[in-house]
Amino acid sequence: MSVEVIKIEKEFKSLLKQNLQEEEFNLWVNPLIIMAPQGEELTLACPNSFHLSFLKNNYFGMLQNKLKELDEKLKLKFTVLSSANLSPLPAPSLRQQSLPLLQNFKGLNLNPRFIFDRFVSGQSNEFAFAAARALAEGKQIFSNTLFIASSTGLGKTHLTQAIGHQFLCHAPQSRIAYLTAEDFTNQMISGLRSNRIEAFKDRFRRDCDLLLLEEIQFLVGKDKTQDELSYTLDALMDSGKKIVFTSNCPPHEIDGLKPQLISRLCSGITTAITPPDHSTRIRILQKYCQAEDINIAPEVLEFLAQEAYDDIRRLHSALVGVVAKSSLTGRDIDIKLANEVLCNMMLRLKRVSPQAIMAEVAQSYGLDSKDLSGKSRRRQITKPRNLAMFLCRKHTDVSYAGLGKLFGRNHATVIYGVEQIERNLSLDSKISQEIHYIEQRLGLS
Repeated sequence: MSVEVIKIEKEFKSLLKQNLQEEEFNLWVNPLIIMAPQGEELTLACPNSFHLSFLKNNYFGMLQNKLKELDEKLKLKFTVLSSANLSPLPAPSLRQQSLPLLQNFKGLNLNPRFIFDRFVSGQSNEFAFAAARALAEGKQIFSNTLFIASSTGLGKTHLTQAIGHQFLCHAPQSRIAYLTAEDFTNQMISGLRSNRIEAFKDRFRRDCDLLLLEEIQFLVGKDKTQDELSYTLDALMDSGKKIVFTSNCPPHEIDGLKPQLISRLCSGITTAITPPDHSTRIRILQKYCQAEDINIAPEVLEFLAQEAYDDIRRLHSALVGVVAKSSLTGRDIDIKLANEVLCNMMLRLKRVSPQAIMAEVAQSYGLDSKDLSGKSRRRQITKPRNLAMFLCRKHTDVSYAGLGKLFGRNHATVIYGVEQIERNLSLDSKISQEIHYIEQRLGLS
């Protein structure tokens, strides 16, 4: 390896290390071999095809951006390292089928993997899936608007983007806007500052056949943006256009939204996605294995479905970790390997009930368990209540909605309480000590 290539590899990996956790870096970046640039191409040699596939699907944008920081002219190329040479890996058939669609999605940032055929439907998301597909295909669902509510990592973004893919398949010339509420706000502010607010309005009110707007909760406290969105929704609804919203909870549970906006958000179908049950988790794992041509014994998938969190992203992360460790170490994929990965990634569920956590927190603060689910808003009770909700999310598989029922609170209030503790953990060492004490009492640390 030449001095130039060694320097490029060192600088490139150094930049990547700043943006990745140590475990991520060691697992996905460190094994890469960087080849001498050929013209304007820099080749990253991966240890195997699975590694290559995962890098391209999850880290490509970051890798390319970091490479531009070294040399704006260089572009990435991926290959698989063999004992004899480096040879390009043909793209899997699933991705080959998806590639032609990407021409229609220029500028939309739609993930080609987020299509209906890759979404696993079960009891927890059956209605959301059916409504999304019907709306995308122009079927009669008695409404042109759909609101999908769920906690993070349960598939609402997958469904939203799948609608965009399917909509363009049926009507290739359609005009689609896919963005978050934060993007909408930023574009509106930019339009105001540059005296191009009319162009902003035209884009969403007149030049849009399908609006996909994610993370509506971001609009809390942004009154002017809420007003503008309300006018935009009126224009789209009057024109018979289709609209899809997502949020971490239903509209009426988002404190800080104006009544007129809530009314518009609730004017169509509102559906929730809850955590998948055990059988759905197994089918999610099977679907991923099938798509990536990975062969894993049923008992290992059963173990992962039983022990990993019901957040689909974490479930996927657990499977990827198992496959990666097997691939990089040469070990067979079995329950022992899966258990090691789950323990290292801290994805395994602790077997403790939310009721036990509530009882221990209440006792530690000199309260009764009923106080934590009562109506009192005194700080002497709200802090232990928030801490109990935080511990329940950390150590059980109960959803935000389920915790809302246990604590007598709505979905949004539980999220707020958990986030309060998360924010204060780095600011107040006393809270960390209290949490550690309670976890010790529960046998969780």
